[in-house]
Amino acid sequence: MTRRVGPLAGVLAATALSVTANSVVAIAVPWLVLERTGSAALAGLAGAAAIAPIVLAAVFGGALIDRIGKRRTSLIADGLSASAVAALPIADATVGLGVGLVLVLVAVGAVFDSPGAAAREALRPDVARAAGVPLARVNAWGEVAENTGSLAGPALAGLLLVLVGGFGTVWVAVALFLLALAVTAVLVPAHLSARPAPEPYLRSVLDGVRFLLRDRTLRAITLTAAVIWLFLLPFESVVLNAYLNESGQVVAFGVILAAYAGGAIGGALAYGAVAHRAPTRVALVAALALAGLSLGAFAALPPVPVMVGLALVAGVVTGPINPLCAVIVQSRTPERFRGRVIGSYTALALAAGPLGLLAFGPLVDTYGPAAGFAAIGAGLMLAALVALLARGLRGLGRPPRHV
Repeated sequence: MTRRVGPLAGVLAATALSVTANSVVAIAVPWLVLERTGSAALAGLAGAAAIAPIVLAAVFGGALIDRIGKRRTSLIADGLSASAVAALPIADATVGLGVGLVLVLVAVGAVFDSPGAAAREALRPDVARAAGVPLARVNAWGEVAENTGSLAGPALAGLLLVLVGGFGTVWVAVALFLLALAVTAVLVPAHLSARPAPEPYLRSVLDGVRFLLRDRTLRAITLTAAVIWLFLLPFESVVLNAYLNESGQVVAFGVILAAYAGGAIGGALAYGAVAHRAPTRVALVAALALAGLSLGAFAALPPVPVMVGLALVAGVVTGPINPLCAVIVQSRTPERFRGRVIGSYTALALAAGPLGLLAFGPLVDTYGPAAGFAAIGAGLMLAALVALLARGLRGLGRPPRHV
């Protein structure tokens, strides 16, 4: 097989750049809202505004991928994300930014993020075949790229909050989105994947949802992912944010999240190396249980160096989770349905995220961050139990090499 690593490198690089941009926005905006208002609930609302639109955008954007193509969707999404994020500092410098306007602009920007991410994930089987690399390994590398962005983004956001301050910090995110667009345009050829066949758009949307819900394994992994997002998403933007904001430890916030992302890179790389020998269901249940234990330990409110160590461990054990889920979804979905099914999976899984963000804000305001950390640990243990008992995940063996 002719090996072509350019498209693979392009997808991975664009993923890292786009996730870095989103991470800068996701960290900076709730922090600035909390700094200006003093309310963890409003900070959680700002985080929810960045997630809630993704639910509908993922469903309709997934069908768009199958209609206009994966590469084109990725290009359009990064360009529109850059424009939406640029509106934040422009509005702050001109008309002023109240919390309401922040929520609107963040929500508008979030609409474009999900189709771009789904398009890059749908491209992974194509670039895996072109490069002659096993699909599980490419998904692990994709997780590394995402966590590289998650590693760089919080650290970069923390540095910018100290050096620049205000909503001007997000100009860097605008530049990163545009760079991701350029990398995709140059390195990922338009002919890499099959040309989409024309279909009625709304029927395409419904077909993706139906396919996902009719497959027992896809239903089970979607439910597991929803429980994960419900409890994991509030960790950084609400609970950890509120705990460290009280003492003004902006740099510590970035360092802890960077340790988490760094551990996830190591965990994903390790999974990529052994995926062909690891039973999928066993690996998923073990990763979730260990994640619950390590993140739940934050409830003791240990010193920051201990939190950094716990975050590193939590990152290592959560690193394989997304690649595991991605392989399951990709391997059970035909090529022509891949964009819409990935979009539907993302939407249904992420639908629980805004609920978690909205619930954890009042929880932290009322009972304190320790209660929030304890709830996160318990929630991930619940996700492990769901994955263990789900009939649709029984019998999952080693992942396929290609699909």
